[in-house]
Amino acid sequence: MWLITPVGFFSIVQKPGDKQNGTLTVRSRVRSDLAALKQHFLPGLGPIQESHDTDYRFRAVATRSEVSAAMARMVDGLDYSNFKSEVGKTQGHKRANLYHKVWDVLYHLQTDPAFAEKQPVAESYGGVVVSGGRKVLLREPTKHHGGYAWTFAKTEAKPGESPRDAAVRAVREKTGYDAEIRISVPGAFKGSASSTCYYVMDAKHPPAKPNWQTAALRWVNFDEARDLIRQSPNAEGRDRDLAILDAAEKSADKIAYNEHPNVQPEDWQELKAMPERQTVLYPKLWFNPDEMVKIRRGFFPTVMEQKWFLYFTGDRLRMHRSWTGILIFDVGFAFDPKGGAYVTDVVVNRENREYSNTDDDEDLKLLEEIIRYHLLQPLDEPEVDGFVKAMSLAMQPKYLGSPEVVTALVKEVFDVAIRAIADEATEDDFVEAVGKVIAAFTDDDAGYTRMPGWHSAEQMGGYVKKYLIGSDQGECLAEILGHGMTALIAKLQEMLGGFVKDPAANWEEHALVQLNALHQFVVTVLLGTNTVVSGEKTLGDFKWMPIGADAGGKQVIVEVGSEGGSLTLYGIQSPEGWQFKMETSEAALVDDEVEPDMPERPWVATWRSALKQLDGYPWTQLYPLGVHPEFREKVFKALQTRKKKGLVIDWDQWGNVLNMEIEEE
Repeated sequence: MWLITPVGFFSIVQKPGDKQNGTLTVRSRVRSDLAALKQHFLPGLGPIQESHDTDYRFRAVATRSEVSAAMARMVDGLDYSNFKSEVGKTQGHKRANLYHKVWDVLYHLQTDPAFAEKQPVAESYGGVVVSGGRKVLLREPTKHHGGYAWTFAKTEAKPGESPRDAAVRAVREKTGYDAEIRISVPGAFKGSASSTCYYVMDAKHPPAKPNWQTAALRWVNFDEARDLIRQSPNAEGRDRDLAILDAAEKSADKIAYNEHPNVQPEDWQELKAMPERQTVLYPKLWFNPDEMVKIRRGFFPTVMEQKWFLYFTGDRLRMHRSWTGILIFDVGFAFDPKGGAYVTDVVVNRENREYSNTDDDEDLKLLEEIIRYHLLQPLDEPEVDGFVKAMSLAMQPKYLGSPEVVTALVKEVFDVAIRAIADEATEDDFVEAVGKVIAAFTDDDAGYTRMPGWHSAEQMGGYVKKYLIGSDQGECLAEILGHGMTALIAKLQEMLGGFVKDPAANWEEHALVQLNALHQFVVTVLLGTNTVVSGEKTLGDFKWMPIGADAGGKQVIVEVGSEGGSLTLYGIQSPEGWQFKMETSEAALVDDEVEPDMPERPWVATWRSALKQLDGYPWTQLYPLGVHPEFREKVFKALQTRKKKGLVIDWDQWGNVLNMEIEEE
């Protein structure tokens, strides 16, 4: 890297030994240049070495961080408007004249056609508009023209129109945004009808109304944009747009943090309007054109310590508290022909519940500090560890990384399914509840804050497919969630049906326990934490667990057997009384007239009904295995009744089981 400065000319390189030691080699033609560099900007520069056998006669070594800091000091101290004049002041006119010759040679880059910027060659040109909050603008073509659900703005160049001008015009006409190019997207992208070159663009707010070719606009993050683009039925165009999006994201990453694109109001959730209680101040503030460029960019907070969200719309700067979205200052500007501007007025929040300060002077001081430190001074990108970043997101409203927020969303689906048991919910209620879940995770206008990277078809969608759906259904996240909620509703209907058929089940003690376990599982799947809590358990593993078998309430009332099988009357004692149900094995069906494929018998609530189930088999003729102590007298009376009807009863065997001595009549 060549570095021509008022204190000298330098060549900075990384030699083989530098890479291992974390240093850089600073070379110069003149010893005094290195000495001046060390004195004024780079005190950590090592001893100056001299060699007559190298291209640069003088050189010294410094750590990479020290060289970076030295360059920053040069920039911070820059206060001259003409470089060659400044060189003449510090190093004399001979050095200034020499630098002028360098300037004259490099001027050919601007005038020689051989060095002119090569315009991209394509049939059409377009723009990928990116915001300061790392969102991308998508447009929905009217009637999904060309088979595109969501895509970017593009158009053919008019005669004599440059590719750049055509791309800017396409964005202005089809999105309404007045945009400017920030960086080119490498390559030309071939679609179904033409090839297109794209530029990453900045946009001014507010937009005008787009032309008839656009039905809707959406600001979404890059992962959400991929999900929306995948909805396009035009396969070739869909693949092209996905490739454009990937390339544009990489190009946007090259834009310096302190030169980020304009922040849009869509970058933040739930921004509040200025309340009726307000005051208007009139400070005497003026900003030059360069400063207004920075002010118009706004400010997007990325860590908790950055407490302000700022965006420029029309001729006003809106200044919101980032934690709450409350609007504190609304600053008006009047621009001059050169791009500078003075402040016309400042509307200040005076709603005590939102902003407690009432001192006008303090407000003006705070206003100037925010503009200076968040907009005008060089911004260093904050280093944020994962925990702090997660906490910052968690502070935002309706954050979908919060178990409480996701729990509330899923609960609405459960509530509809429960109401449906009593015929109090319709199909439209199910559609509304499921639609709200899908919108929360996929629609920017739903008012929820999503987790970067997780809420995509690949990440969250993969978990829903594996653990809720059980198959690879759906491409975009909205479609996948739709299948997942359908599977959940079917499972809820299955489990609630089991509850209805279970006579021992109590809603508060039994049904809610099992449904809450299912609820928690679904929430962890949507959060991506289910494998930690439940391992590889899936939705299919959830079934209604009969209370008798699960809680020990299912008791043997009467059990008889024959060779290889048994016949059992079970009972469950509930607050409403005893419930009965008979179960049998095929080997116990000694009566040829009994149909072995009888349907499962229901639970019954009376002893008479229980005996009716028993009498479907020759239970009195089988070997008695056990009788519940509370039912010995009832069984004895039943045996007596059946003996009077002509059945033979082995009183010796039954007496042992009934624990009573029985004298035969």
